[in-house]
Amino acid sequence: MFNTLLKELRAQNGLTQGQLAKAAGVSPGNVGDWESGKSKPGYNALASLARIFDVSADYLLELTPEKTSGDTDELRRLNEFKEEQGLVCDGSPLDAEETDLVAMYRLLPSHVREDMFDQVFCLYRKYVERKRESIYWTYAEDESGPAEGREARDGTA
Repeated sequence: MFNTLLKELRAQNGLTQGQLAKAAGVSPGNVGDWESGKSKPGYNALASLARIFDVSADYLLELTPEKTSGDTDELRRLNEFKEEQGLVCDGSPLDAEETDLVAMYRLLPSHVREDMFDQVFCLYRKYVERKRESIYWTYAEDESGPAEGREARDGTA
């Protein structure tokens, strides 16, 4: 059962419930509930647990007896790529999530990279530069317009 498996993995890695909770970005009470069988982790927590324990989500869900997924070649390529690159941005090392994104991006075919870059650029402009060039504002019920409406919604006034 998941609760037993989680306890075993936590013990094998020498982690307390509090340490695991911090690493997974949840409360210690969540970890306690998972280990007692009262609840199960959501998607984000499950993904974090898989990364923390270096096992597949399938293994945590007991869908496969192997600790790694069937995509070991792809995962191995991804991990090798991340290790050889030693990625940094603005002089700071990338965290695990950022490194995974860059490594996955680099493994995509060029035509998919272009699409992905365009999507990220649009999101960047919308959220970082605070520009509202979305068709949404053509239909939005907010009569004050995108800039004034945004300020009221997110407190940037």
